[in-house]
Amino acid sequence: MADGAQFDLDPKGTPLTDNGGGLGDVLVGPYIQWDPIMGQNGPVFMHRLELQVLTPTGRYSNKDALNPGSNFVSFDPYWAGTWFIRPQWTASVRLHYLWNDTNTDPGGGARSLQAGQAVHLNFASEYEVLAKQLRVGLNGYYLKQVTDTEINGNAVSGRREQVVGIGPGLLWHIGPNDHLFFNAYFELEARNRPEGDRYNLRWVHHF
Repeated sequence: MADGAQFDLDPKGTPLTDNGGGLGDVLVGPYIQWDPIMGQNGPVFMHRLELQVLTPTGRYSNKDALNPGSNFVSFDPYWAGTWFIRPQWTASVRLHYLWNDTNTDPGGGARSLQAGQAVHLNFASEYEVLAKQLRVGLNGYYLKQVTDTEINGNAVSGRREQVVGIGPGLLWHIGPNDHLFFNAYFELEARNRPEGDRYNLRWVHHF
């Protein structure tokens, strides 16, 4: 497949097998959180650096296409910052650089497989429309693979992934201990991966 080509999954093709449920890969992330830069009306800017490592603790079988575990270590450090444009209006970004180690048991006749390195980020801007109750805004993500995937130690061209997702978001503070998040993402510019729409609904309760 040429680099930049798009494709659709065939619903009538061979079904993907899965390895069932189980523990996924455990993430360990030591971080540094700097004190916020303060202004006359509260914080103006705050940021942190985290060194995320995904360990291959999850269940894995090379006979299945879908697994809770990946069977390789990933190093995914990120820097995150939030700018308080006004007390009611914020803009945030989280920038990652992803490096993947080699899967030495990928199946399919291959001896090894190493996914390419990638840059990915999340971004959001939100505005408080009802004081201490409702925030609405725009959120999104971007991923671009910057090195080729390697199979048996050989680079395979034409497989670099890319995608952009963007859409509206909402945060409703139901009460002091209950918060409801809704995010929608409409994907575009996908390369060598599926493209579609994503909707997330999350309820957080503080015990």
